Amino acid sequence: MRRRALLGLTIVAGLAWALLAPLAAQRTGDPADLVVVNGTVVTLDRADSRAQAIAIHHGRIVAVGSDAAVRAWAGPSTQVIDARGRTVIPGLIDSHVHALGAAPVEAVRPFRTLSSVQELQAWIRDEATRSPGTGWIWSPRVYPTRLKEGRFPTREELDAAVADRPVVADGAYAFVLNTAALRAAGITAEAPDPAGAQIVRGPGGEPTGLLRNARSALSRYLPAPTAALPLAEIEALHRVYLESGITSVIERGATVAGYRAYEALKASGRLHVRATVTLMLPAGLQVSDVARVIDALPLQPGQGDDRLKVGPLKLTVDGGILLGTSYMREPYGPRSRALYGVQGDDYRGFLSASPAVIHEVMKVGHARGWQMSAHVTGDAGVDVVLDAFEAAQRAHPRPDPRHTLIHAYFPTPEVARRVAALGVQVDTQPAWFYKDADALLGALGSPRLQHFIGVKTWRDAGVRVALNTDHMFGADRDTAMNPFNPFLTIATAVTRRTESGRRIGAAEAVSRLEALRMMTIDAAALSFDEANRGSIEVGKLGDLAILSDDLLTCPADRIRHIKADVTIVGGQVVR
Repeated sequence: MRRRALLGLTIVAGLAWALLAPLAAQRTGDPADLVVVNGTVVTLDRADSRAQAIAIHHGRIVAVGSDAAVRAWAGPSTQVIDARGRTVIPGLIDSHVHALGAAPVEAVRPFRTLSSVQELQAWIRDEATRSPGTGWIWSPRVYPTRLKEGRFPTREELDAAVADRPVVADGAYAFVLNTAALRAAGITAEAPDPAGAQIVRGPGGEPTGLLRNARSALSRYLPAPTAALPLAEIEALHRVYLESGITSVIERGATVAGYRAYEALKASGRLHVRATVTLMLPAGLQVSDVARVIDALPLQPGQGDDRLKVGPLKLTVDGGILLGTSYMREPYGPRSRALYGVQGDDYRGFLSASPAVIHEVMKVGHARGWQMSAHVTGDAGVDVVLDAFEAAQRAHPRPDPRHTLIHAYFPTPEVARRVAALGVQVDTQPAWFYKDADALLGALGSPRLQHFIGVKTWRDAGVRVALNTDHMFGADRDTAMNPFNPFLTIATAVTRRTESGRRIGAAEAVSRLEALRMMTIDAAALSFDEANRGSIEVGKLGDLAILSDDLLTCPADRIRHIKADVTIVGGQVVR
């Protein structure tokens, strides 16, 4: 039976080759530059077909089929790689990274995990010694879900570390300030809450040190950005991505200067991954600012080529569930008080921009031809964004704008159906589930966590979902603040197991093949690139990874340990 099936595969591959060969010969007349043979090729074409071999010429795939058929492409100068039976997949696409942020930080001080208040205090003292003076000290990213105490550090604990200069425990969407920082920022009992933010106060109205959603209010005290982004460090980080078979990334929140850094890498031949760059809209926009800010951008939607292009605009709509600043439909509830320091039973989080601003941003960007995306983590925030997407499309109909929800951590079947009907897509991160669901279970309760990062709910409704990592800090794929190991991402989507081994929400698990699709062909579609990459098919870019283990059949606990033995971008072996 198996022999008959293999014979059939060879015949089909031979027929396909016979049909494609004249076109290929007419186009180039040359042998392939690279041939991969003796592989288990997972093509991810529409039929989910398998093959043995692939030929690449001038950066694109020219043949997929049996060893015998594809070897015909080899000439004297063709590089031939024997896959030795290993699994060959399309190059992986991490559709949400922050390499532009991670690389400069890593260049100054390599990231390390701080897993307790005591470790945070030691880091602060060390930083005060390393950088003496009176300047502000900003910690690495601090999440209460990652600290063994299961809470934010207190103002007093920061004072105990360093009392004579401002210190901030930085959570991006929530902050803890020591007494000196509160004083320097003018945050007193009489100070009003900043727009869209909250100063958490004690019984007498005095600030406790915890500020929610207050990045704009503290922005003047942030470390000054370096004059030029460190291209060598960005290039080095891209090479680390290649080690895991990641051949394309979406940089998910850049300034125009960040895009120019990618241009400089490309111009000097040092952009080793393909990149789509998302442009971040500034915080604190007013309705009257929106058109002026968008029209002032010196870049155009989709500008670029197969190596580098401009992607969507991005607006931050709410905060983060790790910090208790996601905008939720239902109150966080009394169980959340310990983790988040929530006061009051009706607390539901925050919007980072008013509904009016959100609607104006989506309307103007959509009308100008931009793909739009929104950082939105809470379910109530998703409702606001979908209303804005729907209104924009109604006012200015466009075919297939592919607007995107970034994160969208709490799906329901009802919302998923609405997202599908609007043609909106989802970019989400199982790594947050892996690292943080244990702590969130205690704070939010089991019913909410059953569908936290619920990939299957989206898929069952017909929503296109891309899995990715949201890599922000650290240069090691497994110990980074948000691990950027794509196989950990896949394993988590498949098993629904946390770092402790606990299984939460098993009904949201997907198959290995589905998870792989969400990091290849579905991720390519996120940036309108599904005709160019994401599967192994004739005419597509020659981006491949040869894996160290069989992703589709190895024991589930081995998936996360898979690496790329060989990574190929455009027919060039880059790893």
